[in-house]
Amino acid sequence: MQISTYFLKRPEGWISLSSSVPSVENRATESVPSGGALLLSPLRTASVHSFSFSFRSANDVRNALSLRFRPLLSGEEDVEIVPLFTGSNKGGSDGVALCICGAEIPGDEPGFSLQSNVVWPLPLALAAAVKGEGGAVFRDDYVCASAFFRNGLPVFIRTRPSVPDDGGIDAEARRIEEYAAAIGVELSPEGIWRSSQTEALLDSARETVKQFPRLLELNISRPALAASLARERTARMLLKILGWTAAAGFFLSIIQFSLLFQLRASLESFSKEGASLYREVLGQNERIVDPLSQARGKLAELKGQGKTENTLSRMLSHLGRTWLDGDQRKGDFPILEQLRYTGDGADITGTAEKMESIQALRTNADGGGYRATLGDIQQIPGGGLRFTLSLRRDSQ
Repeated sequence: MQISTYFLKRPEGWISLSSSVPSVENRATESVPSGGALLLSPLRTASVHSFSFSFRSANDVRNALSLRFRPLLSGEEDVEIVPLFTGSNKGGSDGVALCICGAEIPGDEPGFSLQSNVVWPLPLALAAAVKGEGGAVFRDDYVCASAFFRNGLPVFIRTRPSVPDDGGIDAEARRIEEYAAAIGVELSPEGIWRSSQTEALLDSARETVKQFPRLLELNISRPALAASLARERTARMLLKILGWTAAAGFFLSIIQFSLLFQLRASLESFSKEGASLYREVLGQNERIVDPLSQARGKLAELKGQGKTENTLSRMLSHLGRTWLDGDQRKGDFPILEQLRYTGDGADITGTAEKMESIQALRTNADGGGYRATLGDIQQIPGGGLRFTLSLRRDSQ
């Protein structure tokens, strides 16, 4: 987000920090720009807390940090927690979080909207004053704000009203020095930045936005927090949907692989059974490539000897005499597609161009000790007829 204007919250309203306004007085405005403004609010309850957890969800971070405050609250206070993630560790996360009393969170007010602006606790604007390392204090007639920064991130912030007997800016600087000593950082009084000039606060705020743009993620306006929670709920919902979809796809892949494996096993079984049947009927020593075509060739070669015993060879001999004229198939005779031997005859399936060819086949097959009967005759796509012929031993 591009920040172009800067405002400070006063009791009378938002005060523009722009140096183009000639007088400090009478800067209160009834509205702020609809976007691109940085609003500095003196939130008295704002505090910063570092965290390092074994999870990464912003919602989980908020829940974990809220457990730290729950023993200190009466149960009626609403605390808003705004995490800023700065790194990750083996499935976890590191960062800092702003904790603010819900009653102090700025919201849309009559006359202006915070929808496209960024709201900071006032002390965050002091980061550039110490180049992201060290302590800083800003005090004027209304507010005293102090902060301590490490690696460009706030580790301590404090805001309070300015009163005559509070010790002034030097007393607040001593508190920063004592805090630094408590965390093992040596900080001299001269090393703490101090200012009471609004122009200095504006310069520091501008440089902080330029040097530490990541801090703009810490937007504590009511619309920004609501939008962040809505995005997080949507992300969690989409993550669940994607998880269920991935699980369903995984199980469907397993089922598909299982069906494919069964299909391949069935095809191999059919091929072996076909070859076994061919060898059982037509010989054990022949190399099998296409059992059906080879069976047709065997049938075309058979002429038979006219023996009276009821055997497969006799039936094949009868079919050979029926179909063949010498060594050639009789003209216009049907084409044999399937032969199923039944013990006392055979069931034959074939195709022909004309009905006359089928009738001629039935007439020739009806004799020689067999009775031929036509079954279903169907038209096939592309022209032609498919028929079935039942050939049974004549008992007379």
